[in-house]
Amino acid sequence: MSEKKKNIIGKAIDFAVFKRIFTYVKPYRNNFGWAVFTTITLAFLSPLRPFLIQYTFDNFVAKPNASMLFTMTLILVALLLLEAVMQFADSFLTNRLGQYIIRDLRIQLYKHVINLRLKYYDNTPIGTLVTRAVSDIEVIADIFSEGLIVIIGDLLKVSVILCVMFFINFKLSCIVLIPIPILLIATYIFKKSVQSSFQDVRTQVARLNAFVQEHITGINIVQIFNREKAEMKNFESINVKHRDANIRSIMAYSIFFPVVEILSSSSLGLLIWWGGKGVLQNTTSIGQLVEFIMFTNMMFRPIRQLADRFNTLQMGVVSSNRVFNVLDTNES
Repeated sequence: MSEKKKNIIGKAIDFAVFKRIFTYVKPYRNNFGWAVFTTITLAFLSPLRPFLIQYTFDNFVAKPNASMLFTMTLILVALLLLEAVMQFADSFLTNRLGQYIIRDLRIQLYKHVINLRLKYYDNTPIGTLVTRAVSDIEVIADIFSEGLIVIIGDLLKVSVILCVMFFINFKLSCIVLIPIPILLIATYIFKKSVQSSFQDVRTQVARLNAFVQEHITGINIVQIFNREKAEMKNFESINVKHRDANIRSIMAYSIFFPVVEILSSSSLGLLIWWGGKGVLQNTTSIGQLVEFIMFTNMMFRPIRQLADRFNTLQMGVVSSNRVFNVLDTNES
């Protein structure tokens, strides 16, 4: 089978697994709906703050008006409080949804496993089943708390910010976006690197669980045949592979986040250079420059996290596939 066909099949499987995960959302439709509502609301609330600050600077600071300045300050404080409440609600709802779903899934998995024939346990390490029932199911919760809904919210927030920026000042927006192509390349490389290391980590965790469970359960056999030193070497080998897989992911994070900070700072530097010239030439107001600085910071924050969130989503789907493989085993 060609590599292209394998990729197409892999995507179809991912989509099918993802669709199956969402069947567990049905009993919690209200929770899911409110989570989506708060996410969308936050995406549209975020650009309001820089706009109000720009309006205040240009109208009530450059042309002093104490009473209106106080009124606008109160409005900004109220907006911040509203954002804080919405962020709390969004975080609580998405995490609660994930916990309800993995509770249902864990009950279903356990009920299925205890009804399997003994033949299945002869061919399947118990440690692997423990991994599926505990850590793999925990990863599935991240699909909802850090995955799909949050990704949609981040993409929507970035889109809204970009639309507002281009509407206000096209040239200044283009200057801000100069480092973005480099950021996209860096994000793609980071995503591939972390995805590979995360998959390796999950594999090594399953191997560790299976090895420890089997050897502690069968410790009498190990001691009877005097295999302590040999099995210790095997354990150390698996443990080293687990450590190396984690270090690879740490290395990817250690490189990626400084690169994003450099690109973000470059974007701000270009903005201050071009915007500062505009202020001196009276083509850009101080308020607009402050507004764009805030927009730039708000835009880079979700972009910085998107690659990590996509990997979280992918790992959730991979873990789901492993859990569903156990559920689909028909040896009861």
